[in-house]
Amino acid sequence: MRKTLLNASFEESNRITANLFKGAPFWYDTGGSGSQKISARLFNIIPLIMFSVLFYALGVFLPMNTTAGDVLYGLEDIWMGIGYFQWLRPILIFAITTWSVTIVINIFPKSNYMIQRIFGVTILLLMLLLMFLALMPMALGMTLGAVGWVGFSIICLYGMSWYLDKLSSKIQSLKLELYRELVVSSPSLFSKIWKFLKKIWLVAAMFMVPNIVFFRIGMWGDFTLWSFVWIIGGGLYFGILVATTVLLKMVISDYYFAKYSNQYRVLWKVSDEQWFGKRKAKRLAKKRLKEGK
Repeated sequence: MRKTLLNASFEESNRITANLFKGAPFWYDTGGSGSQKISARLFNIIPLIMFSVLFYALGVFLPMNTTAGDVLYGLEDIWMGIGYFQWLRPILIFAITTWSVTIVINIFPKSNYMIQRIFGVTILLLMLLLMFLALMPMALGMTLGAVGWVGFSIICLYGMSWYLDKLSSKIQSLKLELYRELVVSSPSLFSKIWKFLKKIWLVAAMFMVPNIVFFRIGMWGDFTLWSFVWIIGGGLYFGILVATTVLLKMVISDYYFAKYSNQYRVLWKVSDEQWFGKRKAKRLAKKRLKEGK
């Protein structure tokens, strides 16, 4: 059998699957969305409203309703780059709607803890997706306005290569944990690309900086020092994207928890109350009592 990230056996999956009922790392916590208590799940309506408003404001309202005259002097031309990300508006609204509906559905009781956990992880991943969609117009839009299409392409090339290299490395490290052997002996394509780009970063910078100051190919407006400030925006955006690779182990761990839920329930000695909740656990206890008689 081919040793991929998603086809490990139950015994192999034990090596990366944390006990969700005892001693799981703090980043495995999905908050109220993964709780068996209806009050905790109901409380998620408050952050739902708060973050939905925040994401809409960052991703839709500010980019669409702030004019060049509303921004600081020297940022008018840079602000124009945000306009190229208006296509994200319907996608962001759809994502907010999907996230909201999922949280509302999550309020209702689930048949067992495994299904509740799936909802909790899904809500967390949707929130991360929303965050990236909401930040994209502001962070990458002003980066585009600051450095033009040439610089923007270079920043995105480096940012995505960095992200894919870290993601590929994380996948390989998880395979190593699962199978206790290196599944791929040679570096991945993404690792090779990132290694090459790191070697020529000075060439890329020497090409991008003179273009911002003198040639201004693919740019608009006059030169401003704000251009160098907003280079950081793109780097920060991709930096946050790279940071989320730490969650990959949690996602894969939960995949195996769902795949082998019955085995893990026995292994972790999960009680009926922990697995089904108090009400169903009481019904099962009464049923067993009657059957025992």
